[in-house]
Formats: sequence, C-alpha cells, structure tokens
Amino acid sequence: MKRMRGHSIICLSFFYWVLSVSVPPLVSPYDGPLYDSCAFTECKLYPEKPLYGGGILKDKFPEFQGFTAPDEKTVHLPVFRLQDITPGTIYSFSTWIKLKNADSALITVSVGDKDSEELCVGTVDAKPGCWSFLKGGFVASKLNLSSIYFKNSDQEDLEIEIASASLQPFTEQQWALNQQTKINIARKRAVTIHVSNKQGVRLEGASLTIEQVSKDFLLGSAIAYTFIGNTPYQNWFLERFNAAVFEDEIKWYTTEPKRGQLNYTLADQLLEFVRRNQITVRGHNIFWEDPKYTPGWVQNLTDPELKSAVNSRIQSLMSKYKDEFVHWDVNNELLHFDFYEQRLGPNATLEFYRTVHQQDPLATLFLNEFNVVENCDSKSTVDKYISKIRELKEDGMSMDGIGLEGHFGVPNRPRIRATLDKLATLGLPIWLTEVDISDTFSKETQAIYLEQVLREAFSHPAVDGIMLWTAIRRNKCYRMCLTDPDLNNLPTGDVVDKLLKEWETGVLKGQTDARGSYSFYGFLGDYKVTASYGGKVVDAAFSLSRSEETKHFSIQL
Repeated sequence: MKRMRGHSIICLSFFYWVLSVSVPPLVSPYDGPLYDSCAFTECKLYPEKPLYGGGILKDKFPEFQGFTAPDEKTVHLPVFRLQDITPGTIYSFSTWIKLKNADSALITVSVGDKDSEELCVGTVDAKPGCWSFLKGGFVASKLNLSSIYFKNSDQEDLEIEIASASLQPFTEQQWALNQQTKINIARKRAVTIHVSNKQGVRLEGASLTIEQVSKDFLLGSAIAYTFIGNTPYQNWFLERFNAAVFEDEIKWYTTEPKRGQLNYTLADQLLEFVRRNQITVRGHNIFWEDPKYTPGWVQNLTDPELKSAVNSRIQSLMSKYKDEFVHWDVNNELLHFDFYEQRLGPNATLEFYRTVHQQDPLATLFLNEFNVVENCDSKSTVDKYISKIRELKEDGMSMDGIGLEGHFGVPNRPRIRATLDKLATLGLPIWLTEVDISDTFSKETQAIYLEQVLREAFSHPAVDGIMLWTAIRRNKCYRMCLTDPDLNNLPTGDVVDKLLKEWETGVLKGQTDARGSYSFYGFLGDYKVTASYGGKVVDAAFSLSRSEETKHFSIQL
C-alpha cells in the first residue's frame, strides 16, 4: 500500500521558518520577505487573512470598471490600480473570490493595461456561496502593468466579491534566496559522523573522505530509438541522469501499429540499457486521449471491439513489463481530450486505472497533462486538475501521481510556484514529466528559461522528479536539445550540467574534532565514507533520506 505524503493545506512558510532557525544557517542571513507557501483548494465559508498582510495591496479595495464583451454588452468587473510596479521584480498575488449570481465560473486574473497586451496572473474555478482561493503572480516586464483585472471565461456580467487580496514583491535576489532556503531544508540533511576506536573512545584528528554515490532526487531525460547501440550518447546520458522515459517506444501507435501485430523490440532494447545501468524509468504512456495520437485502426473499431482492444492493450503491457516501470502514465491529456470517454462512457478512465493497478499494484499511476503550469488554459486550470483527481479517487481509482508536462514558452515563475503550492495540498508526488522550452527562442534564451523552470521545480518540496523532453532523434529533438549532433553541449546542456553539480554534495574531506565528530549538510542520497587514523582504514556507507533530524553515523577503527 502506498503511503500518502504529509502535505496539507496549512501555511508552509511558518514551517520553513521554524526549520531554518532550528539548525545552523545554510545561507547568508536574510531579512527579506519569506515566500508564503500557503494554499487552499476547498471552498470556504469565510476567507482567510491575506498573505503577507496584503503586501502592497494592504488596505486597498478594487474598483469596478466596465468592459465591452463580444456581444457588445457592457460587463463590470473588479480592477486593482497599481502604482510603482518595478521592472524585473517578481510579484506573488493571491485573493479570495465569491460569486453571487452564478453557479460557477472560471475567473482569470491578468495584469496589464486595457490598451496593451495582458499577462495572465492566475485562475480559479469559483463557486457560489463560498470563497475560493486564487494564487498566482507575474514578473514585471516592459508591459504597461497599470492594473490587475478580473474576468470570467463567459464574459458575463457577474457579481464578484473580492477579499484578502495580496500582492507581494520580491527582488530576483530575494526570490533566489527563498528557493535556496527551501532546497536546503527539503533536499539536504544535517549529518554528524562519529569516529571511535574499538573501546569506544572518540578519536580526534581522524581523516574522513565522504562521497555521494547516488542522488535521491530523480532528474532524467527522454530517450528514443536513436539511443540503441549509440555508445557515445549512452555514456553522455549516464554521466548526468538517474532517470529516463521512452519518448514513443511504448506508446500504442508504436507497439501495435496494426491490429494484432505487437512489436516491443525497441522498448525491450531501451529497457535492457536502463536495467543494466540501474536507471529509474517511467512508463509513458498506456492511453492517449487525443485521437490524433490513437492508432488509426483503433479509431475504426466498434465500441465492443474498442473495449476488447483496450483490455488487450493493458494485459499485453502488464504481462510483459510488470514491475519494470516505477510509474505508468495511464491516461494522457484527459483534461483536453476525451476519445475513450466518448466511446466507452464516462467511467472509461476509472476502469483503465483499476485494471492497471490490479495488474501492476506496486507502480505509481499518474495522470499526465499539459498547460497546468505552463499557461493559463481554461481546459487545464489547476482547480480543474485537482477536481478531476479528487473525482477519480472518490470513485476508488488508484491514481497516486500528478504529472505536469512542462512544455514552456516564457515561464511565469510565481505562477508556477503557486500552482505547485495548490497541487501539493493533495499530498501526492508531483513530477514535471516532459520539460522543454519553445524553439521559437534563441538557444541562449532557452537556457535562461530552462534554468528558471528547473530551479522552481527542484526548490518545491512536493516535486519528486523532473524529466527533460530532450531525446535526440536523427540529430534533432522535439523542441529543445541539450547538445549538438556531436554531443557538444548547447547552452541548455551547460545549464543542466551546472545545476547537477550545484545539487550534489560531491566529495568532502575533513578531520574529526575534539569530540571525534565531523558534521556537514548533504544532499539526500547514498554515501560512502572512508575513515583513517593511526594507519587503520575503514570503509562504510550510509544513506540520507528526508527528515528534520540530524543523521548520526558511527565508525569504529
């Protein structure tokens, strides 16, 4: 039975503050605002107090402005007028919203000017008669950011109440220091190694060499058929990554392009590589709701034939690959498409998950979706995703993982973090499953944006892993490569290498103090340690898992 994570809807900023002062500081003293991870996903009878005391919106109330809807009607919606918005500053926004004359509505908050381009701050699926929490943000750019606007998707003239609005600015340095504090707490642990002789006497001056040999956090990349037999590419991958996902090689259109003609040759060859090198591998995907990526022969089946075909698909994969993949993306992009629901009924996805769980009970089963963290997409808002997960789990589905594809344009960092905050309230592992940056940008800009996304994900305690969507296929990638065809790093590859180095303990050398002890902070994972004293040498090993307590490890010489 899988263990639920310990996330809840409590405000996490206080938790981080308590931890940061209960151990020796890991970063330089910081007197700026501490990011508030508080998030709420339940509709409440009364709004909570504003985050940051309201920030620069303290004691400010929205005015109502008339907008012309497409049907030429005038609608009146709340607007906050802004002053002194500083370019390059990161702004975290939150508010509580209640509808008074509608059953429900998607409310989108944007920042800009009515005569210029607007930037989406965040969304909430608001309900009547209770208060819904919206959390997001924006990075001030050269846009004319004079106002924050509230709009509903139908552009009807709704009565909207606003309470506890907050807008908190962070400088780039403050945002980075907040990230680093979270990394130090969620990704590292204090360790004290004690060295003594056989009589238990602590030894001062014992020499220690400590090396991290594996990482707890999983960061990997997609691989494809071009990986097979390509030793240079394989070596390049193994120098960096501890996780992989097959780009297309177990998708239905690859394994059964014609009905009844199963071919797992490519998947088997890739799986042999990851097995041999102890690489964690995700299973992507069993079903894809987009009919464009459903095999043509499947689309032409009658409903009874389709039901038989999907059962055969699950049985075939599970009988061959049970216990091989740590995750299964059971249903891909369910919020945007509904091919199987249209054909097999509204419980189609529920049955998929039940059947896969019965066949492979130890695998973590994921929903996987795009535009949850990337953009403000009315089909895949964070609230719609949370509602779908809750709906399926209430029906008994064994769905235990949240997959966020992560095909980014310009990343909106505070909205990414706010979305992760809300998803974290579910207590499920979160993965960014297909991270890349649009190839409409220069390679240098891709690298800048990639680093922003990776830092946001790694610094959020609810994120368990990141997969880059950077498989090399015939000297190209889907949208973003890390290297050129000769495996020389592009700027994106340099970013990945820099962060991999930054997020590892590496090799430490030191000596025990007068108490026979040596302390350090290490990234979570497995370690080997060599202790030497008076000509005696001992090798040992220990692991660091997530905990608030210092890890104590003893060695006898």
